[in-house]
Amino acid sequence: MNWRGAIIRFVAVWVLLEVFRYTLTQFPAVSWSQAIVLAVLCAGIGYLADELFGGYLSPPGRGLVGFIVSTSILILGFIQYVSPAVHSPVYVFDAIVIGAIVGVADAVVGRVYARHRDPQVGQE
Repeated sequence: MNWRGAIIRFVAVWVLLEVFRYTLTQFPAVSWSQAIVLAVLCAGIGYLADELFGGYLSPPGRGLVGFIVSTSILILGFIQYVSPAVHSPVYVFDAIVIGAIVGVADAVVGRVYARHRDPQVGQE
């Protein structure tokens, strides 16, 4: 993964946090600055995880790393909003949905990046 992939992951997480904040009623009250911090953490840790595997993950591998990193960071970020009330499963579900969308976006970006590096990828 290069720096463009990290920026795309940052933008995807930040935009999804902002969109879900206004569209979902049970979504935690994440402020603008908290959304930026969570997005930076997701992009940074995702970049480090990709580099740990040599920086050349396949598109499904990038998607899996994006899903795992984004979901775990968002669950940990949303933990501060969990009270013993009923909303904790909703927060976990929201984090899983955002993580899945980021994982799909990472897989698509990885596919485009692989095609850009090697034009023969995906042509049978």
